[in-house]
Amino acid sequence: MQVLKKENGITLLRFDMGEPFPETLKDYCVQSGLKAGVVLCGIGMLRNTTIGRYDGTEYSKTVLADSLEVLSLQGNISIKEGEPFIHLHVSLADHDFTARGGHLFEATVSMVIELAIAEMTPGLVRQPMGGAFWRLESAKT
Repeated sequence: MQVLKKENGITLLRFDMGEPFPETLKDYCVQSGLKAGVVLCGIGMLRNTTIGRYDGTEYSKTVLADSLEVLSLQGNISIKEGEPFIHLHVSLADHDFTARGGHLFEATVSMVIELAIAEMTPGLVRQPMGGAFWRLESAKT
């Protein structure tokens, strides 16, 4: 992972082939002290991608093994239970130009992932709010 540019609260990051994603993004947040942000956009390619859909009770998951083009990658970063929480949604296209998407759990960068993140201050903390839902509130740290 490389920081390409950091200016006016916007950070441009590049994740390279073979890196685990979004795990490497979480590592960056820990190392850089990024506590809250909006993933504005992301492009690139992923493989061995686990995506899911929440039905109100639990996630249904599927693994997409092929290398897939990222059509859209967006989400947010907050603190949950003292650690960075990366919440991303992704749309992917396969070799037949068929799109699939959902909540991004894990993947491997198959070519490159380029992200633009807008940092937010103060940080945000996710708090339990009944079931699996979370409420964002200003961090006290």
